[in-house]
Amino acid sequence: MKQAKHGVGRREPRLPASPRRIVPRQADPYVGRRTITGPAVCEMCHAIFEKKRWRFDEAVSRDLMAAKRPKLTTCPACRKIRDRYPEGVLTLRWTGLAAHRRDVLGLLRKEEARAKEVNPLERIMKIEEAGDEWRLFTTNTKLAQRLGRELERAYHGEIYYHWAHRDKLVNVVWNREA
Repeated sequence: MKQAKHGVGRREPRLPASPRRIVPRQADPYVGRRTITGPAVCEMCHAIFEKKRWRFDEAVSRDLMAAKRPKLTTCPACRKIRDRYPEGVLTLRWTGLAAHRRDVLGLLRKEEARAKEVNPLERIMKIEEAGDEWRLFTTNTKLAQRLGRELERAYHGEIYYHWAHRDKLVNVVWNREA
């Protein structure tokens, strides 16, 4: 007697291992759908677009500019900075912020440099300082989250994340009492 194909022994469909897979990813409106063919150099920051990736390499950038006459373009991060289109906003609230200004800025810039090594499109757009509250604007959501985690790790305090539902934007708030 043969068993039915959909009878005993049928496996249930597996759920995704991570809840991130359930949430549909939003496309970055600044990453163009058209493909840049051949090597290209951002005319503002001199990042190189090669093999479908952006990267920083000053020596290669100089060589491309001199020898091969690459296509000049503007990378998505530079376009976001030019258009003032942040995808991450980090708010710092701490009464001791003015006293630790140099250390906090050093931590933020160091973490930005680490992020840029992996992805040159992750940048701090600008920093607005207003006494005991600062606002940082970043070119993508991951950098704002990463900077918030580093502040929490170094100076403790509390951190809150709020994602916008329709826009690709994250608001990260880091608070620390005296």
